[in-house]
Amino acid sequence: MVSLTGSDSPASDPASFGGPDPVPHASGSETPFPRRRDLRNSDKDYSPDDPATNPAAKTGQDVPQVAEKDYGKAGRNLPAAIGIGLLIGGVVLASLVFFPISFLFIILVAIVAAMWELANALSRSGSLVSRIPTMVSAACMVLATFVGGREALWVTFAASAGAVMLFTMVERRKNAVKDVSLSLFALTYVGLMACFVVYLLTQPDGNLYVILFLASVVASDTGGYVFGVLWGKHPIAPRISPKKSWEGYFGSVVFAAAVATILALTLFDAPFWTGLVFGVVIPAFATLGDFSESMIKRDLELKDMGTLLPGHGGVMDRLDSILPTAPVALVMFSVLPGYL
Repeated sequence: MVSLTGSDSPASDPASFGGPDPVPHASGSETPFPRRRDLRNSDKDYSPDDPATNPAAKTGQDVPQVAEKDYGKAGRNLPAAIGIGLLIGGVVLASLVFFPISFLFIILVAIVAAMWELANALSRSGSLVSRIPTMVSAACMVLATFVGGREALWVTFAASAGAVMLFTMVERRKNAVKDVSLSLFALTYVGLMACFVVYLLTQPDGNLYVILFLASVVASDTGGYVFGVLWGKHPIAPRISPKKSWEGYFGSVVFAAAVATILALTLFDAPFWTGLVFGVVIPAFATLGDFSESMIKRDLELKDMGTLLPGHGGVMDRLDSILPTAPVALVMFSVLPGYL
């Protein structure tokens, strides 16, 4: 699911769309993040002073600067972002309304693409994330959840973890512990979290639950972006994401509460206050998801997880607030009156 707006605004979270915030250079231009050499098949450790691992060290000069287009206060290519958001959002909504099972195909495509992006990003650390095993395992987990429910999910997840470890053992990698740990992290972060959305889809009127959940997350992102651009002045965690502000978070709560309340009353005839609960809880965990991906991208010196979605970054940049919020939404649907 791609939200129409994101949080890479000057007062919102650039990491959810664009990762680490640009650092002003002495000359006034922006300094791009240096690329780490892929050391997965090498015995060397990364060092910024070693010409073998950092080409810039050969000349003692900085990596050549690449001028980035200034999109002003929007912080990104807003027309492209809105266009892509409307297109994908429309496809997702149409699939859930008219042919819910087709949404399973959308999830599979998104999860495989996100897993590929995350595996490539994590491999910049010098370890090797098992791309194919984790991508295949994530797809199998999604299908198992749809067919067999929670029990099938946990069995498939355990089997997938074993398959990743076996794959690493067969390849006899030097940093096996780190490789397996990163692979299992990617499998959990993307594959397992996505299965909670699939589980919602399998419930009676499951498409309506997914619509309410995704609409709340989109509203949270939209409100955070709008309020952040217009009034954001007080950053929440400046060391992680300097442009995500408390004002933007307030906008996330307002938008999410309004959308969730309307949908709770119209789709489920649930008490109106349940929408207010969604409006408080969903933005909190969506924001944590944004911060989590921001932290990962800062550590890996990445701006975007990918370039597949113009104006948004990669698929993973659009799922960062959805994935960690999915199990929370399932819990709320289970305990609040009027739902599961």
